[in-house]
Amino acid sequence: MTTPPLPESSVLRVRLDYTQNDASLAGNRFYIGYTGSAPTAGNCTTLAADIEAAWVASIADLVFEDYALTEVDVLDITTVTGASGQWTGSEAGGSTGTQIPASAASNCEFGIARRYRGGKPRLYWPGPSASNMLDAGHWTTSFVDSLGSGTTAFFAAIAALDIGAMGVLSHVNVSYYDGFTNVTNSSGRTRAAPKYRTSALVEPVQSYIPKAEISSQRRRRVATSY
Repeated sequence: MTTPPLPESSVLRVRLDYTQNDASLAGNRFYIGYTGSAPTAGNCTTLAADIEAAWVASIADLVFEDYALTEVDVLDITTVTGASGQWTGSEAGGSTGTQIPASAASNCEFGIARRYRGGKPRLYWPGPSASNMLDAGHWTTSFVDSLGSGTTAFFAAIAALDIGAMGVLSHVNVSYYDGFTNVTNSSGRTRAAPKYRTSALVEPVQSYIPKAEISSQRRRRVATSY
């Protein structure tokens, strides 16, 4: 298996992990660029805790109370030996009322300067309560507004942090692929396999576009025995 390329500039990968009361799992992943020195493990741990605080302040009320943020993992992917740090705990969502299916999610797209055909960078938060549904396929206008403002505030809070010698932090998109390579398998069939860039492209996120449509995400259930 080909190793993914390193990013062209300094980048942290952030992973948010959630646990639902029925043991279903969910998660988010995004990238933060930095302009200064590589973070220490302690810097990453501090950043993870600050991201948890930003989530509580700006995102928790957009997420149904049955979900809890249980881990924030920060990893420096600038090199293959980058430091990492984690926050662990339990922060429940603040949206109360009637539960909707675990597969439902809210979707906020990331605006970048590059124009291309295909899927755009985005983030799927775990869904809120049923009171935020306009109909079977859409969120209410007020929830969509809150989704946009909350996501914007979340990343603005991260960008405002000053941790160690990491310098300026900013939300970025990381693109690993560019084009395709035709690959013929043992049966003789040819498929177009995505082709890695030489270095992963790092692009500033310029805006946040909340979607009115109710999105869907597959959830894997944790195996249990009784």
